[in-house]
Amino acid sequence: MTDVPQPATVQLLALAAAARPDWSPDLLGDVVAQLRCREDMSFGRLVVAVAQLIADPEAEPPDLLAAVSEPWRQRRRPPTPETAHRGAAAARAALAQPPTNHLTEGT
Repeated sequence: MTDVPQPATVQLLALAAAARPDWSPDLLGDVVAQLRCREDMSFGRLVVAVAQLIADPEAEPPDLLAAVSEPWRQRRRPPTPETAHRGAAAARAALAQPPTNHLTEGT
């Protein structure tokens, strides 16, 4: 059984060239090649990213690299509610302490 969708990078680049004649085909090809080398970039994600870039009249091919999130952001767990409670308790404790005058201490 074959994987679906089949990568069709040449056709994707042809679509981008037809839709965005203002872009350098070589520059877009270089950017796409960089993204295809990443393990976390499936062809499906690449199609979506290129389509979004094509639809943005202000976009340039290098924007595609900036739009891709770093892999460590995807693996990072969100903080637990206890983290917020500990932070709030620390802030309340700091506010409850009497102010100190650092200029007169030790003189």
